[in-house]
Amino acid sequence: MKPDLLAELEEERRFRLASIRDIDRERAAGDIDDDDYHTLRDGYVARAAAVMREIEAGKRALAPKPPRSLWRRVGIIGVTLGAAVAMGVFVAQSAGQRLPGQTLTGGAPTDEVALKLAEARQALGVDSAAAIAAYQVVLAIEPKNAEALTYTAWLVVQNGSQSGDQGQVRDGLELLRAAATIDATYADPHCFIAITSANIIEPPDPATVVVEGQACLDRNPPAALGPAIQNMIDVAEASVGSGGEVAPPTT
Repeated sequence: MKPDLLAELEEERRFRLASIRDIDRERAAGDIDDDDYHTLRDGYVARAAAVMREIEAGKRALAPKPPRSLWRRVGIIGVTLGAAVAMGVFVAQSAGQRLPGQTLTGGAPTDEVALKLAEARQALGVDSAAAIAAYQVVLAIEPKNAEALTYTAWLVVQNGSQSGDQGQVRDGLELLRAAATIDATYADPHCFIAITSANIIEPPDPATVVVEGQACLDRNPPAALGPAIQNMIDVAEASVGSGGEVAPPTT
């Protein structure tokens, strides 16, 4: 795939994600009826998922970039491996705490939602495009499914980190903040915001690490992840300083 076509797809991805956020806000404000909302959103979601798959395929086809310095390569590898471990822990914890077919948003989901969530969990860390596609099907049915929103956003962050695209990392971070407002008891988006703010976003945001890391710990994340999050908080607090101000957590 030619770089200019890939750039066009990246721009379309940002546009589609923004369109989804805009139409969700319009519905919340009562500016659009349910039939139009579902018709438009389904189209946006389907196209966004297709574009993400095209981008991933295109990036794999591009010639390798010139190698970064050794320290930079090691840093990115460490972040990617750490994120993959964190994702695996989160998924295992979530699966262990939910009954078969039960979603984080509660209630009685359709069989298709339960099936697609299971497909997405299996694809995490193996096929990100397949995971995103499965989560987008869930979101077309349940626009406020906390798991699907959170892990779609996290996959966007990861893809941006691996490709060196800070714009995509920031898109994913914005989506994580939106996901954190869905379920006040759900730790995952807060934990991912802290991890992103500490290790992935450039420059790092220690104030957000402190607040969102604590929000993660307060919501009972997997025990294996707690020490790593606490260490991020300790390092960030030293950076912010005892007199520094921090932003309120995402609610």
